[in-house]
Amino acid sequence: MDDKLFEEQMKNLKNSYDQMSTISSVGKIVGEVKKAEKPYKRKVKLTLPYVASFIGVLFIAGLLATQLLTQPEKTGTNSPPSKNTTENQPVTANDIETAMNEIRGYYERKVDELEEKLGFQDVEQYAFVQEAKEAVQKFEERRSYKTQTELKNYSDNVKQIIDLRVSLPNEEFELIRTMTEDNQVSNEEIIKYIEKLEYLKERYTEKWQKVYEENQAEVTNISEYVEKLNSPDFSSDSKEYVDLVEEMKRMGYIFIDGGEGTIYFKIDYTNISEAFNGQMSKEVEGYLDIQQGAKIASDGALIITRKELEERIILLEGIILKNPNFKDLNEVKSLYQLWVQYYLTGLNNTPIENEQGYIEDETLNEFDRFISAYPNSEASKIVQSFLNKLRDQNNQLTDELKQEVETLIPSNLKVVPNGLSVNLLPLTDQMMETYEAYKQSENNQLLDGPFAGNNTIDLVVARMYMYALVKEDYEMAYILTYKGPGSDVPTLEQFTSEIKGAELNIQKLSNEVKMVNWTYTQDGERVEHTYIKQNGETAKFKLQLEGGVPKVEYRSLF
Repeated sequence: MDDKLFEEQMKNLKNSYDQMSTISSVGKIVGEVKKAEKPYKRKVKLTLPYVASFIGVLFIAGLLATQLLTQPEKTGTNSPPSKNTTENQPVTANDIETAMNEIRGYYERKVDELEEKLGFQDVEQYAFVQEAKEAVQKFEERRSYKTQTELKNYSDNVKQIIDLRVSLPNEEFELIRTMTEDNQVSNEEIIKYIEKLEYLKERYTEKWQKVYEENQAEVTNISEYVEKLNSPDFSSDSKEYVDLVEEMKRMGYIFIDGGEGTIYFKIDYTNISEAFNGQMSKEVEGYLDIQQGAKIASDGALIITRKELEERIILLEGIILKNPNFKDLNEVKSLYQLWVQYYLTGLNNTPIENEQGYIEDETLNEFDRFISAYPNSEASKIVQSFLNKLRDQNNQLTDELKQEVETLIPSNLKVVPNGLSVNLLPLTDQMMETYEAYKQSENNQLLDGPFAGNNTIDLVVARMYMYALVKEDYEMAYILTYKGPGSDVPTLEQFTSEIKGAELNIQKLSNEVKMVNWTYTQDGERVEHTYIKQNGETAKFKLQLEGGVPKVEYRSLF
């Protein structure tokens, strides 16, 4: 091809470009370029100059395509908007794989960061971190998406769960503040934030008891010292002490008079109320009021009206039924049961019966109004059952009838007797030290404690045993297994084989368990733990004394 022919073709190509309307499709651009060149139909031998000229044409076409794709949209055109946007492109297997790798890497980085901030390596065993891990696993299980937008939205949602759950409480608190929708914050997020503080309370209890004992000499007046601890400018000669106090306040705790000359801490519910004032449901607001110490009775008398008591009973019921997984639920149920008792039977200095022990008509009518006002509530069924029993006794309130109120509470609202809130995993720092030392020496004195919180010696042994199974440390699990009379324990090799074959999911059990109840038999030689899950189901765990120390009965979990 000579220079003249090449110049003519380039001129035709330019004219074709000048006559084009705005085209956003690469296919259409290439089509226009092909029309402009109009190649010969006969076969020709491609000489080097011709090949060079052809490549030049394609190069110019590529530049034109890039220019068209990057130019801003022109207004006033009748061309319809393109439907072939990036968001609507089909999702390939490679796209999904890339997104999964990104999410998995993001989760693992956040776990590493949280481990560094909290100062131990097993943060992934916390139920709140497990929630994020489960979200990641579900994301990895999905293999198809309709559009790129759908994939991105799902990925962003999982990242938000990771940000919320794999974080310190104060970090989660600030994230929740940015997530308000229509000036409202969801009950779920507030409850989960409170639960995270409850989970971490055990770890901070252990730290606080140790450091406070070392600095207790500073305390001369408890109430004044508590006020000093909660002030923003707390100071002490011990940097470790100051750092811990400031960290705990930053996390979301506040110091209180623990009674009997002690100082303890609790969740700063006032801070939550103030931060989300007017943005929470009535149920959560009511719960926070209760936790801040709002009283309904004093000196054997109601200090609120019976109408207000009705409203609070309904609010508590809503909290319990709408948040069945709430870690602190037994405490709320205890209040519910107490308030229902107050409502149905009165108090010593606010009686609802006359001197002869009969309920006045005004109170009977009040019961009827309550039933009509809240027909779908569990409380109305309780009141109706009580009213039926009362009428069978000619409206006389006997001591026997007062005792029956507890039997009217349905199981989903009833307190779990002796049930105490519990964390199974992870172990605290003190328990980890005991775990490592006991594995080396099997010195029973190491198990004497005392341990922080509700952790009795038998519960610590149970938790160390479960931790060993999760870590596949079967040697330690075997050491903690009861081998006394009647045990029939096999060799370590057989024990390990059986445990592996049982496919126990201890982490799942730990995620689900909210409370533990103890039963002692055989004069205290045998103890049975009943682990109560969030759905009400239970799991049994048995231990028996060996040399004065509780050990786990063989096949206790399978």
